[in-house]
Amino acid sequence: MKKFVLFATASLLVSNIALSAPKPNVFDGGNEWLLTFFDDDANTHTQWGTQRICFMPYIEKNNSIQGVWYSTSFHDWNGRYYQEGDEVKMTGDYAKDVGHDHMTLQHTTVEFPIKYGLKNGLAFKDWTEWREDGKYGKVIGWGNARMIRTGKKCGLINLVDLEDTTLVKELSSEALNKSHETPERLTTKGEVAQFPAQPDLESIEEYDKRTK
Repeated sequence: MKKFVLFATASLLVSNIALSAPKPNVFDGGNEWLLTFFDDDANTHTQWGTQRICFMPYIEKNNSIQGVWYSTSFHDWNGRYYQEGDEVKMTGDYAKDVGHDHMTLQHTTVEFPIKYGLKNGLAFKDWTEWREDGKYGKVIGWGNARMIRTGKKCGLINLVDLEDTTLVKELSSEALNKSHETPERLTTKGEVAQFPAQPDLESIEEYDKRTK
């Protein structure tokens, strides 16, 4: 029988969700984050695109937590995450898996103010984005990254009674489905965005107003 539950209660229903996960971590306490790219090629580290990220529930393996994520602001952008201590590693694909991303972030307990006076968790460090070209890969940008927890819990999980060996497969399938349902992000010129870190994106607020 299927259970429809909020992410926040998923750990109560799935037996191998970690009980001794590193704290803080990217899921507990709110699994929606805003991830922003800052261009390393520019002396001023120019700010490029910001995307919204949703982390799915994790499993524990040795000293780490591991799971999948997807974007709720960029169509067909999804990947995997790994956190050990305060280090978070993420990989992701987009554009029918021709475009790729890798992030390595330090998750801190520092509170970071965002709109409306909210204070939330912060992670920061590196974000690299590239596309396959049949040779070495075409680097779109070497960047610094800043990721801010919004304090919100994103999405719903459609879970069935799972055996431990099928948990990651089911959550991966759920993330892919939601990623494919995410509307295209546009640029400020009204064109379809080509990559998640793109600098001329419409704002998250404009995207939400247009797609919801």
